[in-house]
Amino acid sequence: MSDPREIAPNDLYQNITPDKEDARRIELELEKIENVKRDLLERLHRKKIEIERRDPNFTGVQVPASPVKKHELQLVEQKDQKLKNINRFEESNENPNELCLQQRFQKQTARLNDSNASTEYFMEKFRDAKRKEKVHIEKHESMMKSRVHTFNGIEPKNEYQHVIVDELEQYSNLWINKRYTPVSNLKSMLHEVKILRLNKLFAKVRPPKFEEPQYSNWVVVGIVSDKSDIKFTASNKPQKYLKFTLTDFKHKVDTYIFGKEGVERYYNLRIGDIIAVLNPEILPWRPSGKQNYIKSFNLRISHPYKCILEIGKSRDLARCPIVVRSTSKECGVPINKKVDRCCEYHREMEIRKGPSKRLDLSGQYALGAPTKLESQPALYRGHTAQNVKIQNFKLTPSYSQNNPHLIDKYGEKSKFFSNRNAAKAFFDDEFQNPDMISNLDNKRRKIMEQRKSNVLNRELDRLLRKDQDLEGKTREEVEKMKQTTQRTLQSGLFQKVGFDPTGGKISRILKNKERSKDGEPKFLSQKDRTVDDLMAFKKEYIILAPSKVDLLNKKNKREKVWQENFGQNKSNDNSESDSDLEIV
Repeated sequence: MSDPREIAPNDLYQNITPDKEDARRIELELEKIENVKRDLLERLHRKKIEIERRDPNFTGVQVPASPVKKHELQLVEQKDQKLKNINRFEESNENPNELCLQQRFQKQTARLNDSNASTEYFMEKFRDAKRKEKVHIEKHESMMKSRVHTFNGIEPKNEYQHVIVDELEQYSNLWINKRYTPVSNLKSMLHEVKILRLNKLFAKVRPPKFEEPQYSNWVVVGIVSDKSDIKFTASNKPQKYLKFTLTDFKHKVDTYIFGKEGVERYYNLRIGDIIAVLNPEILPWRPSGKQNYIKSFNLRISHPYKCILEIGKSRDLARCPIVVRSTSKECGVPINKKVDRCCEYHREMEIRKGPSKRLDLSGQYALGAPTKLESQPALYRGHTAQNVKIQNFKLTPSYSQNNPHLIDKYGEKSKFFSNRNAAKAFFDDEFQNPDMISNLDNKRRKIMEQRKSNVLNRELDRLLRKDQDLEGKTREEVEKMKQTTQRTLQSGLFQKVGFDPTGGKISRILKNKERSKDGEPKFLSQKDRTVDDLMAFKKEYIILAPSKVDLLNKKNKREKVWQENFGQNKSNDNSESDSDLEIV
């Protein structure tokens, strides 16, 4: 990144040359000024002639009269008043029809004079427009006569050897690490061709007309940052076309190639290459279906000639690595990796997040009064949603920190407190903190509320659990459930379990026995008594592992079996010699 304090070298390709239209506009303004000046001089000359003109009734020279005295002036005014009265009387005797005819004749005469003047003005403007159109056509024809559609002395690309370099390319002002076209050949091909970088191209092609730059031959230089697949147009006769994007890390413009030959020739353009496009057509466009839109333009190549020159490969082209949350993919906007870490949009987002991380700009902090003696205002963070105290942050050093040679009364380390009352309670033994009393009352109230809530929950659970399986059941449904339970118990599945796997539901069903009218239970069969004995046996803590008695019996049984099989032959085996063994 260049330092703005340094004196930058004069880049001839960076300077924007003035348009010929600007010069023509200045000439027209000068012509208008000359016409206005000429008109004013003519009016001044006519005024002078009218002043010097003599009265036709007099032959001598008219000389202004000397000043008249006051009494003589009054006499003159009286005479004028008499003459006006006489004229008024004579006018009253005139015929009004004659006056109307005279006024109509005067209007017709003025209208004829105005029409002649407007006709002359229109004819003058028409001749001027025709002359300008003729000049414009001649200028365009002379410019198009010297236009070419391919580079001078262009050769196949495979004749040039790729050279690994690390230099600043002069035409694009971009760094390259690989050169495709030698500098000497590049200079000969671009001889007498106007070089337009993207910033100059947008300065020349302006809205609303987006006219082509007024140069016989010009090229636009940029980096290929994106390229689409080959597609077909939606016309009656489909045509192949290819789109790629040129950029200089600040501006970008899309370029379209139409036609089979052009698409097949340039579809192998590589992303990251610096290219020069010769005399492309300007293609204005606007977004469809939008009211608030911004007009822009694209470039188009519709002829089959070789008009694209590959200069080299860009060294600094990279992609924005920030992941977009909506798509879970990288941003991918082309950036200059030597200058930027991400694109302009995500850099702006990071800048906006910066103030929220600063303590003095965040809304979670507040500057309060000192909470310790001989201290400056400190910055404390409030409680979070979980009511967890977060570490305090201090803005200015305390008195003890500014004066390390002084020893603090309660130690060398500074002490901070959560609030002012806590600080007073620490430094004043007789001070009674009201916060502690309010906190104790709150704790007592919370404990009592918790106890009442627990008692209420226990009562609700007891009421809800009572006969909840038989609630709303008829006598027939209850009897059917009992019979099903008894058949299940007789199947032998629960005989060796040792507990009720249904959590007491079976026992509640079986205990709900049908009683006689006098309240005594009916005669129970042997099966019912067995089931009742089984249900009466209840274990609060169930252990499925074998009991100690079973383990001891198993151990004694294993020892007995071993003694029976191996214990009697133990002494005999020791007395025998090893020679009796047969080795197979």
